[in-house]
Amino acid sequence: MMVASLLSLPAMAQASQQWSSCQTVTGVSNYLAYANSVLITLSPGISGCSSVGVAGAVMFTAGVGGVTSDNIGSFLASGHAAYVSGHQVMIYYDNSSASCPSMIISLGGPSGQCP
Repeated sequence: MMVASLLSLPAMAQASQQWSSCQTVTGVSNYLAYANSVLITLSPGISGCSSVGVAGAVMFTAGVGGVTSDNIGSFLASGHAAYVSGHQVMIYYDNSSASCPSMIISLGGPSGQCP
């Protein structure tokens, strides 16, 4: 019951927050020491998003969207796992700004819809 509630939570959020389509991770950049952030480069990329000048990429940053200093490493690990395995991901992000701050990375998609 608790898991079902957590999975439905993003669907009830503000309209500016949404799930991406299935994406292939083409790069993972560790900005933890520099900016407490992780950059995930995607293909085909999320239209309208650009983080640190990388079109279609998203950034996970501690202090933004529920990402904390305690959990930021999990986004680095998940991005790396997707990159190494070739499994696609879906990203839950805020499209109210071009940097598209992100708060969830789902390997295979939340319902397993991505290869």
